[in-house]
Amino acid sequence: MNPDVNTDQTLLQLTQLHKSFAGKPVLSGVDLRAKAGEVLCILGPNGAGKTTLISAILGLIAADSGDIYLLGQLQQGASRSVALRQQLGVMLQIGSLPATLTVAEHCDLFASYYLAGYSATELVTLAGLEAHAKQRFGRLSGGQKQRLLFALALAGKPRLLFLDEPTLGMDVEARRGLWQQIRQLQQQGVSIVLTTHYLEEAEQLANRIMVLHQGKFIASGSPSELKALTQYKVITCCSALTDAALLALPGVLQLNRQPQGVTLHSSHAEQTVLALLTADNTVSQLEVSQVALEQAFLQLTRGDGTEAVGSEKEEQAA
Repeated sequence: MNPDVNTDQTLLQLTQLHKSFAGKPVLSGVDLRAKAGEVLCILGPNGAGKTTLISAILGLIAADSGDIYLLGQLQQGASRSVALRQQLGVMLQIGSLPATLTVAEHCDLFASYYLAGYSATELVTLAGLEAHAKQRFGRLSGGQKQRLLFALALAGKPRLLFLDEPTLGMDVEARRGLWQQIRQLQQQGVSIVLTTHYLEEAEQLANRIMVLHQGKFIASGSPSELKALTQYKVITCCSALTDAALLALPGVLQLNRQPQGVTLHSSHAEQTVLALLTADNTVSQLEVSQVALEQAFLQLTRGDGTEAVGSEKEEQAA
């Protein structure tokens, strides 16, 4: 992290944000805070309110009530000042560009919007599209389009960056390259609000994940904290015990058998392991781990998880 970056500085804060459409609540008293140099990932199933939340923050729609602070400035209604917009970067999932302009022309256009941003040449390089600078946007692959949209979101060297599904359509190599760029931005003190359906992406990048469900945040914490919310752990091993005997061990909720061994989900992993070792002294390749973030997310949004990490009081104190 850049030593000149004040990581206690709050760049985005929402307080009791409400929004309804046709009388149906979409956001119900949302609180959020993001600091400089933080990658904050917002997860939620389709219809949770993620798009409405980002749209309200950016001023694309007006919230019904609540406060929005961007870079310490209280926002009124759906207008955002030119000075503020110069410090924001936005990459929307549905973003597109005129198909007939080339990569270089788009970069030149966006560079002209900012007083102290990147040059057109630098934007082409950030996109990794030097070899395609004269190619029209409409002829780029899906991944190349995403890389260009990401670079254009950085055109003004933003302090606060919003990325909505930034790696959609990218191959594995391109995705990991963009992850590295996001990490570098974080090191420079840029605050990044990320929404994604790739849970591996959230786990790799986020300092903090907030789970939005039915218009409310139901959990907040680091990836490891969210995984710890689940009611079980995963035990893998090779055992001579039958499936019936394994299912009878204390705490075992589920069993999956593969050619290389068995996987148990246990609500009391320590008790399960102790009973397993007592019943079978030939056990090998024993490993106990937390569930994957995907499993934790599914359990939380089904509403059968434990109490969320990061209560409202803790979130306000963050």
